[in-house]
Amino acid sequence: MSIHEEDLFDRLPDAILLTIFDKLEDVKSLSISSSLCKRFRLLTTQTQHVSLAIPSQKYQKPLPFSSRNKFIRFFLKPFQFVYRQISQWNPICMPCDNTQKKRNSYSCCTCSYASSSPAEILRNFTEIKELEIQVPSNGGGDSDSLLKWKGEFGSQLKNCLIVGGISLSPIRNDRIDNGDAPIRELELQRMTNEDLKLRIVWIISSLIAASARHCLLEEVIKEKKLLNKVVITDDIGQGKVCMNGEQVEEMRRDMEVFSSKMPALKVKMWYSPELELPEGGCVMKGATLVVIKPVEEWSKTGDGGDLVAKGFGFAGDGKEEEVFDEVARELVKLERSYSLEMNSF
Repeated sequence: MSIHEEDLFDRLPDAILLTIFDKLEDVKSLSISSSLCKRFRLLTTQTQHVSLAIPSQKYQKPLPFSSRNKFIRFFLKPFQFVYRQISQWNPICMPCDNTQKKRNSYSCCTCSYASSSPAEILRNFTEIKELEIQVPSNGGGDSDSLLKWKGEFGSQLKNCLIVGGISLSPIRNDRIDNGDAPIRELELQRMTNEDLKLRIVWIISSLIAASARHCLLEEVIKEKKLLNKVVITDDIGQGKVCMNGEQVEEMRRDMEVFSSKMPALKVKMWYSPELELPEGGCVMKGATLVVIKPVEEWSKTGDGGDLVAKGFGFAGDGKEEEVFDEVARELVKLERSYSLEMNSF
């Protein structure tokens, strides 16, 4: 029997291929795989674990068929047709040529990857159970790296945990230990007006970012009936929105009921001008912990220690994640805290 008479890959059962595609996860890789054969195209739509990285729109590569030379474009025209046919199914960003840009500067790709919602990009994936989306950060690489937040949503915000600081430096070896007296003195220092203004900016910007990411999920949750876990992060690991199965179902059920994503909120904040972190071996200046919950939720739960115990859960951050978790654990022990309330928006 000739080697070319049988494709040994066809011997693999569908269950094994689905396991491979579940491990692959990435939407772009799955879309490329779907172009290889009809069987792959059918199986990739059944993938249950999917991750989608939405690229920044600051830079787009030119199409491989966008040459200005008419002679070259004439011979490439048949290949361009094939290219377009593949792109009709694959949700991969393929920027338009210069002629299309002149007609419509906003809708400048053939696939919706850059200009449409995640729901349209994921339209062919019908059996998603776990979804992870990575969005570009608003500030890019210039964003404040000493700020992390995590929000949990149902139909509205359930809670939000924010930890931030001004600077982080190693503990000096010549630092003299005089007991708890210096720590006590730092705890008694009140937050200045400038410090408070900066923390309010952190709170508002984090809540706006969390609400915007939550809005991205409306169409996805409405269409993907099997979805039971969603995580939205950004490319610098600053913020994270999480939803479990119960919260996804709540949002699907109450989607038309709540016009506001942010109910009336109560904010509790702990602050230390200088916080020593023995486990991390460093000192954070301007260390701040913020716990945000709907007003009615504060009467049902504790002072925020339950959220702090969960940590942030940013995968792959290693020591940095541990430092922020330690900051939260140390600050929640302080006796002094600040409280404020915010109206729904």
